[in-house]
Amino acid sequence: MGKNRTIDLVKLVKFLLKYCWVILLCAAVGFGFMYQRATQNKTETYTASGTMYIYNGNPNVVNYGYTSLSDLSSAVKLLDTYMVVVRSNKVLDVVSERLAQDYPNITPQYIAATLSMSSVAETGVVSVSCTAYEPQLAADICNTVMDVAPAEIIRVVSAGSIEIIDKAAVPTVPNRSSPMRKSMTGAAAGAVSAAALLALLFLMYTKVRDTKELTERYTLPVLASIRREKGDGEDRKQFLLNKDSPMDQLEMYAKLRMNLMYTLVGQEKHSVIVTSAISGEGKSTISANLAVSVAMSGRRVLLVDADMRRACQSAIFKYSDKLPGLSDVILESCTWESALVKTDLSNLDVLPAGSLPPNPAELLDSSAMRELLPKLEAAYDMVLIDVPPVNIVSDAYALSPIIAGGIFVARQRYTDHREIRKALTQAEMSGLNLLGFVFYGETMELDGSYRYYRNYYSKYDTRRKASHDTRRRASHDTRRRASQ
Repeated sequence: MGKNRTIDLVKLVKFLLKYCWVILLCAAVGFGFMYQRATQNKTETYTASGTMYIYNGNPNVVNYGYTSLSDLSSAVKLLDTYMVVVRSNKVLDVVSERLAQDYPNITPQYIAATLSMSSVAETGVVSVSCTAYEPQLAADICNTVMDVAPAEIIRVVSAGSIEIIDKAAVPTVPNRSSPMRKSMTGAAAGAVSAAALLALLFLMYTKVRDTKELTERYTLPVLASIRREKGDGEDRKQFLLNKDSPMDQLEMYAKLRMNLMYTLVGQEKHSVIVTSAISGEGKSTISANLAVSVAMSGRRVLLVDADMRRACQSAIFKYSDKLPGLSDVILESCTWESALVKTDLSNLDVLPAGSLPPNPAELLDSSAMRELLPKLEAAYDMVLIDVPPVNIVSDAYALSPIIAGGIFVARQRYTDHREIRKALTQAEMSGLNLLGFVFYGETMELDGSYRYYRNYYSKYDTRRKASHDTRRRASHDTRRRASQ
């Protein structure tokens, strides 16, 4: 029932744009941190450089008179060899001895750390550089190395001769890295780190974001997208559909009703369970409002509260939770006709959950339940059964052989894809026929088409137009009486 997951780059970009303030904040922190470090670091260094030309008398090494690709490779290797020779103990010991008179604490290791060499424009000219905290020291190290190293280089690589082109001059300008450049580097690092972390969080987020994720990841269709009404949750009846509900809300449930009817065409059974993966996803509200929508269409419908452990329909339809119900009917403590609760709609009845039994799953899997359901189907055009979440208890699977199918409610940013996959796997193993998803979300405007959908039905809401006409006529009558 699942599909291979793909990364939606458009959705990822939108997610990053949504949290661009986090990226900008991290960029600002990186900028400030690096700027502070750059301005507080008062230590300055100086670099002195000299050049020398190395004539290679060895025909096996690179010929700088004619440069080929193989010669360039040889030149790189040869330059590495020069550097090894210059940093050898034999050379550095001599250099440190010559400098010891002016710089008593100088060591060969310090000299090696300050030196660097490079080829000038891939020629036989080699640049020797020394970076130190004192300008005179940098020039003295560089010139001393250029005096001592040639003899050792000639001996090791069989060079023909080495000629000093430019001696190192004492540098007058310190090496300064622009604080602004360092700060911009810090800002870029902060922004990239924040974007990478946000992308990781996006990829690791396992909750359902929108209907597109459901259609892309699973083979079950999405029967409808229902907007979740906001409220304090204390009065459950405030979520119940009625003739004065917003037009778009009525149409959403009408769409769910029509799609459900379409999936039941050709089936002998017309009992449908409404369930979810875990609790709190809105299955009881969806069950109640779907029952109301079916009743509004003129069909007789029975809503059965089969969630005996946590019955919710009593809070929605405002009847006592002590009334006898399904469990009592199955245990033959009363008849199903006597346990029915009438609602404001003449063709909608509710069968309460009844008293809490010790074994709800066994009751639903009993022969009494298998005998009861056909009787209910014979009396009503549709039987909707509110059952517990499938990943918590097995009640829904007990009904799978005697029902037409089930509706699976997935709540936006609440239902976990891992829970959905677990539920679908168990449903497939138990033979439960899931008819499709119902997406239940608070911020459905993010789906794009919903805003147009809501505005469309608001524009053509005849109830609003009639109310406007009534107010206009009343205002006209008031002005007419005042003029008289």
